Amino acid sequence: MLHKCGGAPLAIITMASLLVGRPVEFWSKVYNSIGFGNEDNKDVNNTRKILLFSYYDLPCYLRTCLLYMSIYPEEHLIEKDSLIWKWVAEGFIHEEAGVGLYEIGERYFNELINKSMIQPVDSHPYDRTITGYYDIITGCRIHDMVLDMICRLAKQENFVTALYNNEQQAYTVHHNVRRLAVGDKNCLANTCMPQVRSFNVLSSDVKLPSLSCFQVLRVLALEGDTSSEHDTTCLEHLGKLVHLRYLGLRNINISELPKEIGDLKFLQMLEMKDCNKLLKLPQSIGQLSQLKCLRVYADRFSMLQCLEDTALDWIRNLTSLEELCLLNVSESSNFVNDLGKLTELRKLCIVSLRLKSASLIKDWEESLDKLQKIQVIDIGWFIYKEEGDATYCREGYAPPRQLRVLHMQYKQPGLPIKISPSLQPNLSHLSLQVNALDVEIFGRFPELVTLQLDVNTYHYDVTGAPGAFPKLRAFKTDGTPRFLGVMPNLEYLEFVVSIMDLNTKPDFGSLVNLPMLQRVVILVWYNFNEFDSEEAKDVVREAIFSGPSGFTFELKGWQC
Repeated sequence: MLHKCGGAPLAIITMASLLVGRPVEFWSKVYNSIGFGNEDNKDVNNTRKILLFSYYDLPCYLRTCLLYMSIYPEEHLIEKDSLIWKWVAEGFIHEEAGVGLYEIGERYFNELINKSMIQPVDSHPYDRTITGYYDIITGCRIHDMVLDMICRLAKQENFVTALYNNEQQAYTVHHNVRRLAVGDKNCLANTCMPQVRSFNVLSSDVKLPSLSCFQVLRVLALEGDTSSEHDTTCLEHLGKLVHLRYLGLRNINISELPKEIGDLKFLQMLEMKDCNKLLKLPQSIGQLSQLKCLRVYADRFSMLQCLEDTALDWIRNLTSLEELCLLNVSESSNFVNDLGKLTELRKLCIVSLRLKSASLIKDWEESLDKLQKIQVIDIGWFIYKEEGDATYCREGYAPPRQLRVLHMQYKQPGLPIKISPSLQPNLSHLSLQVNALDVEIFGRFPELVTLQLDVNTYHYDVTGAPGAFPKLRAFKTDGTPRFLGVMPNLEYLEFVVSIMDLNTKPDFGSLVNLPMLQRVVILVWYNFNEFDSEEAKDVVREAIFSGPSGFTFELKGWQC
């Protein structure tokens, strides 16, 4: 079988994924059925035959999901969450009792990875965003040969019509086109689209048709850039898309969403990313009773400023929400009280949460207690307390058993003692403010992959019994840890070194207890009244030179 793959890596990987766990009789069937030829470019043709055989070996539901990915152009980074919600909107996900549609779609996604039909992309500790975590798969890419195969099949079956690479300046869509993806400088301004169910635009240069020309649209995804020509007019007649399930807007120059969005009674996913002129969200969003995912986020700070005072009083009505990602929540809204009504929520991400009283913090924690299906909690910025609230002391939030990601950048009284391997066995990503004495407990979590700790002291010891931190791959802290125990799989380390005296050299000898370490990022704090950043970094460089080797260092200066 390897000989027939001709040494082509994609053919070998795909063949292995096809044969794994199958009886020998099936291997013989594959060997005899693929029918390798003696064409001039044998490796390419053999790989295509293997891919095609693997495609037809997929269950019907996976074939449909894979064909849908032909809407994306070559080398495009496909975000997992958006893709899965598009599958949901299209009706590709088969419901199962007691399991959410997104979870089923995520299983489909992972099956395609395991079959080597798509290539996973995960995030990294130094590239972390509000929606991405180290060692969590956040997207995928499609190999050129796989993409070529599914594009051919999708075109033959009239499943997807994709227009990329400046193929045409103007295009008349046939009446039977069901799914349309366009990019570059195509013009669709005068096109009628009575049968189109999915419309994906990946360029701001596309001349868009009026939304009134769509009659059965389920998916609408518009993506521009910072100089996008799309404006508010691109959403005129939005309220007429009564079948719409998915609405995604990225880098679009709109200052507001039309109030008619409340007429989209079947809408399940609403995403707005980097729409930096968006000033407010309409109250009519509260009418979307079937909305399962609401994502308002940005890669740039400007959108955070724009939406700072957005009211969220309508959030209490969205009781079907499973995922909620927001930029800003201020103390002026009733959000912290209304959050407890969203009992189906499994993912909550907020860039900035501002609470200025003890009563609001109490309401916040009580609302979190009601979210018994929650799996991801990501609160990125500080909660600001008034000075008079320092006496407030509640026992703290007790996370539910199924929690996988907990990221809270503020002090939670009593929280470290309420999380343990027995109470939260699936916890894989954790970020907290703790005392140095609390650090040891984190070594006992069997699934912990990333750990970020804000510790109330510069110097502290990281200890642990044999077998501690079995899966930890990334560790970030604002102190200077000394590793007295082994972290056997740690690859990435980020910590702080304070240089107050040029004659005192830090000791990095304990890094020898991190056998798999690959990259170290050091934030150098220094006394700017006595010396400059480079002098402080030279002290650290000298300590690095005399310490363990085998990994790369990156230094960043910071005045103190």
